[in-house]
Amino acid sequence: MVSTYIGYDLVNRDMKASLKRVSQEPEVAREQKYYQENIGKVKTVDDFMNDDRLYQYTMKANGLEDMTYAKAFMKKVLESDLSDENSYANKLSDDRYRDFARSFNFSAETADIQTDKQEEDVIGLYKQSLVTEGDDAKEEVQYYDSAIDKVTNVDDLLKNSRLTKFVLESYGLDTKYYSTDHLKKVLTSDVNDSTSYVNTLTTNKSDYLNIAKAFSFNTDGSLKNATAQTSEQKTEMEDLYLEEVPSTETAYQAEREAAYYKEKIATVTKASDITGDSRLFSYVKTALGMDKNTLKSTFENIVTSDLNDANSYANTQGKVKGEYAKIAAMFNFDTSGNATAGNAQSETQLAQTASGYMTNYDDQDQADLDSLTTYYSTQMKSIAKVDDLLGNEKIYDMVMKAYGIETDEFSKADLKKVLTSDMNDPKSYANKTRDERLISLASAFNFKEDGTADVPLLAQSERTITEVAKDYIVQKTRFLEGTEQTEAKTKAEEDSKYYQENIVKVTSVTDLLKDRKLVDFGLTAHGLDPEDVSDDMLKQLFSSDLTDPKSFANTQSDEDYAKFVASYNFDSSGKISQENADGVQNRSETFNTENLYLHQTLENEQGESDQGVRLALYWDRMSSTITSAYDILGDTALLEVFRTAYSLPSDMSNMDIEQQKKVIEKKMDLKDLSDPEKQKKFLQRFTAMYDLENNTGSSANAALTILGGSSSTSGISASLLESVNSL
Repeated sequence: MVSTYIGYDLVNRDMKASLKRVSQEPEVAREQKYYQENIGKVKTVDDFMNDDRLYQYTMKANGLEDMTYAKAFMKKVLESDLSDENSYANKLSDDRYRDFARSFNFSAETADIQTDKQEEDVIGLYKQSLVTEGDDAKEEVQYYDSAIDKVTNVDDLLKNSRLTKFVLESYGLDTKYYSTDHLKKVLTSDVNDSTSYVNTLTTNKSDYLNIAKAFSFNTDGSLKNATAQTSEQKTEMEDLYLEEVPSTETAYQAEREAAYYKEKIATVTKASDITGDSRLFSYVKTALGMDKNTLKSTFENIVTSDLNDANSYANTQGKVKGEYAKIAAMFNFDTSGNATAGNAQSETQLAQTASGYMTNYDDQDQADLDSLTTYYSTQMKSIAKVDDLLGNEKIYDMVMKAYGIETDEFSKADLKKVLTSDMNDPKSYANKTRDERLISLASAFNFKEDGTADVPLLAQSERTITEVAKDYIVQKTRFLEGTEQTEAKTKAEEDSKYYQENIVKVTSVTDLLKDRKLVDFGLTAHGLDPEDVSDDMLKQLFSSDLTDPKSFANTQSDEDYAKFVASYNFDSSGKISQENADGVQNRSETFNTENLYLHQTLENEQGESDQGVRLALYWDRMSSTITSAYDILGDTALLEVFRTAYSLPSDMSNMDIEQQKKVIEKKMDLKDLSDPEKQKKFLQRFTAMYDLENNTGSSANAALTILGGSSSTSGISASLLESVNSL
């Protein structure tokens, strides 16, 4: 009989090969296949408990095979709320029960119409649509400014759909359904003839009359002047377009207003010239931070005040002392309202006014935007079904604009079908439209087919995120004590908060890999050193097919890499997969269950011929989970390995628990559990002492050889004990 250490080493030196051999055993393969094909069908605890093969498979995987008979007990474990420290599973001293419950999810995940990330995306897209709208408006104005001068007759204008659309949009008229013949008659009407076509209209007469006045066409369609519009007509049309089309005042529009002001202020000779020009007056009020409802008389009283007179209007009025005086100081008008020295403003005053305008011009728009986005966020908390969303016109308009959809482009019935589509089904309504806007819209919300809230599809499930966060804190505080532990835990909890807040925003592997802090957190939680994992390696890991034993992740010597990948709901293309997230066990949990089943089977088989090998394999597998002496004391098998390695009596367990803890900490520096070489020596010590304690013939002789003793020695000599202690 070979020594226990040799038996252990033969299995452990190539663990993947050993597990593969086990997986190919007919019974193991049969049970594994049954598990894979049926675990996804389980919906409730009763479903699970009623399927003996599934139940027995998972019980064995979790090292609870000897408790298979206790179904009522195990049902209570599975029904425990693990977030409640007083729940049934959490109150049990044996962690195996809690770990078993952790591997299932029989409680419903939180349904959410829209996650914070989805909400941020909608708001972000809406804001971007406003920017794009402004950019498009600028482009259209610049095109119009150039192209309209090339028009030689009315037909040139109407044949150019882009110019025609510009004109119609400037007056808020329908650009989809219009008659070219109708527009031609409007544009060639004599506006001064009460019997002309435009003057006899009954629908939108004022708009069409203004269009006719905005151009200079003869009744035969030819030009009255050198161009279709005078410079003034063209500028007025462009300003009207910028006022009508973009939802907010754009930077380009602000620049045009500033240019207009600069040109006109040079011609101002009296205060009433400003108040008499609505554009100038509006510009001044915005630039100087005045109320938009400020009366003309109030403004004139301010700027015509004598600032050297303490009792003047500017010096005595205003909500804040000195407020009006500052405004008056921006102009050069005497008390009669005339510009002094021929200039209403100096270059310095003009520059200050322009600066104020460019700073303030979008203040109201920004306030409106903030109000709208706040309203959206508030309303999304109360929206419970798709009809609520479609029925709120304010929200509806915002969402449609965010995704570039005209509010009347699709019926609400069709949009309801889009929003309730299963985006993982290529044949779903939204996917079959092949309209990227509609597909993106459907992906921005979480509605079931019946229109109620669904559980969001996340890169990791809620429970996985929670467990990863806990595991990270454990890894960061492992073996630490006192102040060092407290400080490490505080920092780990901060990292954990960051992870929990940001992992839910990840929608693809690409997103995840952009944030190395998130990646390193996940690696650390799985007991892996981020320093050992390059960005290139991460890409290879996440592109691995975990169902393929030859994939990159599955061929790593450390199986924790595959477990790390499995903890995310990505498919091999890097997208979140519903299939990987669904079920009472998600991909991470099924992957771990299958892996544990193979380990348990392997250990059981080895134990049939040598319990020492089984114990050594178990210690090797579990040592990475040990965080304190209590973990050893709370696990019968781990304690047996430790007791045997140090020749401690079995009645040691009768001692006070704190005394037992001291014994363990005296015999072993628990930090050595992280050192592979020291672990190897420990297991050599255990296997040698196991063989000697059990006097297993040639195994004992081999143990003596390992320890440097003689096979003919009866009993354990002092030199032998010295050799053992050196391990």
